[in-house]
Amino acid sequence: MPEETEPRQPPSPTGARVLRLTDFEQASSLYSSWQGRFEQLTRGRFEGALRVVRGGVIRVAAIAGNQSVRIRGRDSVGLISVWPVIAGNAGCVWNGRRLTPGQLVLPGTDAEVDHRSARRAEALGVSLLPEALAEAARVVLNSDVTPFTHTWAVLAPHPKAYANLTRELTRLLTAGVADPSLLRTPEGHELEQECVRSLVAALFPPSVPRSDLSLPGRSRLIRRAEEFMRARLGDPLGAIDLCRELGASDRTLRLAFNERYGLGPIVYFKCLRLNAVRSKLKENPLITIADAARQFGFHHLGNFAADYCRLFGERPSETLKSVSRGYFYPPGARPDEVQ
Repeated sequence: MPEETEPRQPPSPTGARVLRLTDFEQASSLYSSWQGRFEQLTRGRFEGALRVVRGGVIRVAAIAGNQSVRIRGRDSVGLISVWPVIAGNAGCVWNGRRLTPGQLVLPGTDAEVDHRSARRAEALGVSLLPEALAEAARVVLNSDVTPFTHTWAVLAPHPKAYANLTRELTRLLTAGVADPSLLRTPEGHELEQECVRSLVAALFPPSVPRSDLSLPGRSRLIRRAEEFMRARLGDPLGAIDLCRELGASDRTLRLAFNERYGLGPIVYFKCLRLNAVRSKLKENPLITIADAARQFGFHHLGNFAADYCRLFGERPSETLKSVSRGYFYPPGARPDEVQ
């Protein structure tokens, strides 16, 4: 292959799209780097749907159809693609092989794909640049990783890692399709990083047990992590950002936080942000709930209100009302009623 003169770029900007398919060929319009062809093998009018979400690093797609289709070709950009074998595509034939749910299919950056779908099938997949995956793996694992082969491969990750990956991909896809603007917020950044972290865990299982920091070392790590979090309460911050800043593996961070607080580091960070919103509401009863929430990185107000209620046992509007009693309001001013 010729040497590249410029860094490869993600295929398209952040966003989401849903497309109703009347011909499988229409799916190729959303994959500008795809080179290949599609051939319908069973009789009947084709009906299907394609949902695609593109974050800053990854692209997540779900595709469904009602006819058997043969797919042959490759991605010219050389993306790493991972397709979990789920119940919806268990009847498919992947490069001549029938696989079972729980496995992961990696077409390979240079490999030709020769896939036949079942007559009724639904698939879920994620793609990203190889260098983005390698960098994320080094940060999350805090060690060098073996580069991926360019050929077609099948992996069988630990069931928990497989379940986490499919869950996080589905979360990002569902949230991004429902509200594409979410992808450009701190919440969208966190969702995407959870997808990448879960992908690394599924693709790079630990080969041997690794020694963890001593208790004093974990205490120092927690202290540094908290200082970093409290300085970034309104900024995008995901698991990979935290590993990169602290120079610690995801495994070590999770062990330290669960040992100290019974929570993972990103869940703990959300608790800090929710507490910061609560403090802001108590300090200034005239502030709107939307303004207070966005100040600390919450842009989806419905999700924010649900998280707030779960943590504090009351809606943010109830907090605002409880501290506004006896407070003098200028003419026309009222406490925010957003739930």
